[in-house]
Amino acid sequence: MKQDTTAQLREVQALVRLHCPRKSTKTAIDYLTLYHSDTTTDPLLVVYQPRIYLIIQGAKTIRIHKRSFDYDQNHYLVATVDLPLSGRITRASPDEPYLAACIAFEPAEIAEIITQTHADPGLKTPLRASLGLSPVTPDLLDVLRRLLHALDHEQDREFLAPMLKREMIYRALQGDQRHVLHEIADQKSDASRINRALAFLRAHFMEETDMAHLPRLAGMSQSTFYRKFQEVTGISPVQYRKRLRLQEARRLMLSEDRLAADAGFAVGYESPSQFTREYKTIFGLPPHQDVKRIRTIGVERYRELNEDVWI
Repeated sequence: MKQDTTAQLREVQALVRLHCPRKSTKTAIDYLTLYHSDTTTDPLLVVYQPRIYLIIQGAKTIRIHKRSFDYDQNHYLVATVDLPLSGRITRASPDEPYLAACIAFEPAEIAEIITQTHADPGLKTPLRASLGLSPVTPDLLDVLRRLLHALDHEQDREFLAPMLKREMIYRALQGDQRHVLHEIADQKSDASRINRALAFLRAHFMEETDMAHLPRLAGMSQSTFYRKFQEVTGISPVQYRKRLRLQEARRLMLSEDRLAADAGFAVGYESPSQFTREYKTIFGLPPHQDVKRIRTIGVERYRELNEDVWI
């Protein structure tokens, strides 16, 4: 981040701390969520829905399949499809807490601004670029600063918040991830079609869904669908569903005292060894060790320290 943004960044940091005294705050502006953590967190499995995500202080690592993204306040993240990620906060302390802001959006909002501004899509890139990082600019940071100030006054929230969201999207459409935003805004694009399949899997991940339904849902041939799905997520539809099931298995062990083998079987794993191996890949420890450690900390305390920052 350039030197001339230092004072601006400090002001934004102070505003986030003011408006987000706890782990996460869904603000009075419906599309804006703020995050605050005094500690680093464990790897957690989450699904990133379309969003622009700015770290204001601290750092985070997110991982999708074999790809990792490490970023801090110098870059912002754009995610445009429902991607299953393993992520953790890697830099945070009581003196310098992790602070972040999430601006959620709908593809139709992107499309409207593209139509009105005739925004340049930039060079077309492979679908796997459906998530990426761009350098934070003074203009983008200033939009967030004004958005945070608008939280203080109801009339400002009602009148300014819609315009500031549009400006945030407009600025992002000028950044390195503009091609990603153009892709998701086009309902006929491969990214939009794959996203329809991802949304279906999220809603039905505990069901034994016939995977042959997904290419039809996306309006693609079977071979094209599986190739594009792999490009977007780095994994197959079956593996995508398994990642959602791993989170459910963890919940069963912690909330319903299920044994690891029982929880794995309940979410569709036939092999305990495979369940243990894939669980460790996502959460960092085998199931029984992970659950034991969390219970030592206390389940509610663990959730307070970790999960709230990923809502």
